Amino acid sequence: MKTKFLKLGLPLAVFMLAIVFAFASNSTTKAQDTSLALVPGYIFHLGKCQQVATCSTVPGPRCVVEGMTLRTKINETQCGSELYHWNNER
Repeated sequence: MKTKFLKLGLPLAVFMLAIVFAFASNSTTKAQDTSLALVPGYIFHLGKCQQVATCSTVPGPRCVVEGMTLRTKINETQCGSELYHWNNER
């Protein structure tokens, strides 16, 4: 009885663990991909919202160029919410 359980149960248990670990490792990869949510960054200059750099929407250090915090663009004359710095070395 014990050998029958080991012959059938052990391979099944190993297979089930492999499936669990495959899904666990996949979720980590998706979390890392969100750090690449890149969008154009704008500053309000001379009455217009002008693009100056690329920033991220993932919270972190603010995206700053020449002391000005970069923002999203609402329309030609309005800039929106603050954007965040992104690191291209990841």
